[in-house]
Amino acid sequence: MADAPACPGVDNFWTGGRRGRSAGDGGHGIFAGHGTVKAVAPGTGWLTLDHDAIKGFMCAMEMMYQVKSPDLSKDLHPGDVVDFKIDAEKYVIVDVKLVAHAK
Repeated sequence: MADAPACPGVDNFWTGGRRGRSAGDGGHGIFAGHGTVKAVAPGTGWLTLDHDAIKGFMCAMEMMYQVKSPDLSKDLHPGDVVDFKIDAEKYVIVDVKLVAHAK
């Protein structure tokens, strides 16, 4: 993907390379993010988030994520602003905190 967009703080995200993690950790770790809920999948709780860049892990984008437990997203609605933690190895949201309700 030679035409992939540049993303400061993330090395070659589109092909799986990463920069900004501890040496030798192989892409493991929990990263903090901030974004807006676009959708919550009924039953599974999967979240579609439009999030800012996650330093050292991922460019800003809109993407659907699995959640560790559907309970994490049960009270969220499109338009809510959230802070979240994501497991970098599994691409799973492990914690979500509501920052502001949808307007």
